[in-house]
Amino acid sequence: MSDGEIKFDPAPANQSAETRLKQLEAHFALAERTARIGYWRHEITAKYPTWSPGFFTLLEIDPKDVRPSPKWLLDRMHPDDRPAVTAAVTAAMTQGTPFYYRTRGFKPNGDIHLYDTYGDVERGPDGSIVAVLGVVQDVTAKVAAENALRDSEAAYRFMAEEASDIIARHGPDGRLTFISPAVRRILGFEPSEMLKRGPYDGAHPDDIDAVKDALQQARRTTGTANYTYRVYHRDGHTVWLETHLRFVRNPQTGTFDGAISVTRDITERKQVEDELTRARERAEAASHTKSRFLANMSHELRTPLNAIIGFSDILAREMFGPMGSERYQEYSRLINESGTMLLDLINDLLDMSKIEAGKFELHYETFSAGEALSSCVRLIEKRAEEKGVTMRSTVEPENLFVHADQRAVKQILLNLLSNAVKFTNSGGAVDAIIRQSGTTVSIVVRDTGVGIPADVLPRLAQPFEQASSDASRMHGGSGLGLALVKSLTRLHGGDLRITSEEGRGTEVTATLPSEPKVAATRVA
Repeated sequence: MSDGEIKFDPAPANQSAETRLKQLEAHFALAERTARIGYWRHEITAKYPTWSPGFFTLLEIDPKDVRPSPKWLLDRMHPDDRPAVTAAVTAAMTQGTPFYYRTRGFKPNGDIHLYDTYGDVERGPDGSIVAVLGVVQDVTAKVAAENALRDSEAAYRFMAEEASDIIARHGPDGRLTFISPAVRRILGFEPSEMLKRGPYDGAHPDDIDAVKDALQQARRTTGTANYTYRVYHRDGHTVWLETHLRFVRNPQTGTFDGAISVTRDITERKQVEDELTRARERAEAASHTKSRFLANMSHELRTPLNAIIGFSDILAREMFGPMGSERYQEYSRLINESGTMLLDLINDLLDMSKIEAGKFELHYETFSAGEALSSCVRLIEKRAEEKGVTMRSTVEPENLFVHADQRAVKQILLNLLSNAVKFTNSGGAVDAIIRQSGTTVSIVVRDTGVGIPADVLPRLAQPFEQASSDASRMHGGSGLGLALVKSLTRLHGGDLRITSEEGRGTEVTATLPSEPKVAATRVA
């Protein structure tokens, strides 16, 4: 036997021709089932055709139930397909030409299937046509898959062509193998021009290394990369792009053999971000300038005010002898009070500035709540007496000790008490309460004053905000008191609540944790 030659064993000598024929038929039937095909053969002189076992299987019928006939087949074809089938078979039988047709056929259960038939003629020894043969295959699933693929390709093509973002496919070397028409709008180049460029052609030189790093990292890890970079437009200006890229693996080797990317023009977004960054830098610079100004001015403002307050107090007390006129005493008291008010305002401004800059530090200590409240009430009591306002104070329990910044707590009390007395008319009352409840300590100041309009309440506790009523304008103030109270409360990790009703009074509650966490240095 020569190389490449295949030799088949001959049939046993004692095997009959009939037996060998049956074996061949069985082998052919097996081949039909495996290939899911069938065939029919119609001799020119015969009334009925012959159908193979595979053809009966395709039609899902039992050979015992149906006698093969062209009419039976035509009756189970879609009416629109019958003329073409008849014409094709007739032409083959009369002209001896090969034929093909696709038909829709009805299964016994009513389902419609598609069948492809490839046929030809069989000639006798004298060359005349003796039979027509057709090989049939059920192509329903194949056609459905082809249609689905075609629809999918059409849908993806439509999305790629109509998308505002650039959709691209890259080969193993990074070069483009496809790019959507959106590149024309974003970069000014035709898709055909982009396909001729290298992977980094047109990219800003300063951004190429960052893009390469992102791609290399993606290859080593997840297979996806997100990066922003600049690309030159056809007319020369730069365009900021944001690309989301995914590498595609070869199913046989498992290696990356290309990538798919979606790229968006983010030039406007970058411009907005850059402007916001510049605005933030300007705001921070202005804030630093303000803080430096206030810090520098604090000494210059406090020094003369302390002198004014001190000397006016000496004059009011007539420590070095009588001034000779009661009016001089009155003027000196007015000077002292005005200086004290101005110093309080300056201190509030400086404290608010420190809080906003995140430089206000709390110094925790344990102190008596009763003593702190009494000292604050004493400072406000004289003003309350002059207005005819009754002041009451309560500590629950009486021996309550608080762990907090004592100076900040007194500042909270003084601001709340001062506001309460300021906006309470003669005959009214102010109650100051410090109570412990569970893990919190509440500082409550309640008055029977003019109250606050409901539409104003949400704005209070913001710097320089005041209730826009006649009473607030009459009594003045910087509007920093409640803002300071809120900020100092928040620094302790607490919260501030204000309830009020016009004409009936106001209640302000500052709640502090009795065991505070690490103190914050910045207030939202």
